[in-house]
Amino acid sequence: MDRPAHPDTVQLVIALARDTLSLSDRKDVDITPATLLFDDLSFTSMDLLDLLFRIEEQCGIAISEGTLYHLARGDLPEAEFASDGVLSAAGREHLMRLLYDTPPELFAERIHATTVPRYCTVGAIARLVDHHVEARARSSS
Repeated sequence: MDRPAHPDTVQLVIALARDTLSLSDRKDVDITPATLLFDDLSFTSMDLLDLLFRIEEQCGIAISEGTLYHLARGDLPEAEFASDGVLSAAGREHLMRLLYDTPPELFAERIHATTVPRYCTVGAIARLVDHHVEARARSSS
């Protein structure tokens, strides 16, 4: 997930985020790839679940719970990534690399694993969708 999402995927995620928040008719709310779901759009955890469900339905993919956590962890052993549910310094660095379009100053020094999605931008979700679509294509070929 280190390259920008496909423009069509970004537009799909923007449209689905608008639908999730009932903003489809509100053109005064600007949503871009850099828009933070929780900070800029005031997403709740339920809104995120709704958005992910819409994405799964639209794209025919399954995004399991903890996907962002596992992508951020990468090849780091669990014990090096987090301890007692809090990301280590190395874990925080991995998360920041994964979510490179989130302003670095927004990342708290102590990040609890359950709060990882709160750092996501629209672009990060679009990259996540591309990642799953590409994985599905590889597994079916």
